Amino acid sequence: MNDYPVRNILPPQFIGNAAHGEDGVIRIGTPRSDGSGVVEIQLMKRGKPQWWYTNTVPVYVCRWEDDLSIAEIHMAQHDGLADAELEYQNELAEIHPLGPKEYWRSELVGKATCGLDKHLMTNEEFEEDWREFEEGCFDDDSKKGAFAMIRRILKI
Repeated sequence: MNDYPVRNILPPQFIGNAAHGEDGVIRIGTPRSDGSGVVEIQLMKRGKPQWWYTNTVPVYVCRWEDDLSIAEIHMAQHDGLADAELEYQNELAEIHPLGPKEYWRSELVGKATCGLDKHLMTNEEFEEDWREFEEGCFDDDSKKGAFAMIRRILKI
């Protein structure tokens, strides 16, 4: 019998982009005089060293639910991790005391970039997008509701 408590891992959370060198290696840490202190991660595709067409790789962490320490680190060129993060955020939005609209306002206004100039979203822009969402302008066959609106705003 196992006496260890059951630990749950939270969904992925985007933490930023990691830059990789021209050799396709991500170097994490601070080099020490003895040569230690750096972890090297060789980007792989189908078991062979390969890197993506961009200079950065999106990085997501999954944390333990009980103490929020990092349980897993993920790097992916596809948007599957972003979808999982948005689905989790939509669950949080549904139970937010002020409702989904105010949850997303707090997540996007002044934080998310939008427009060709990549400026921070204003309250007016959020209201305009939310109004379009309520009118059904963001519905498609694969993603419904606020999920579709947020995907469009964040341009995932």
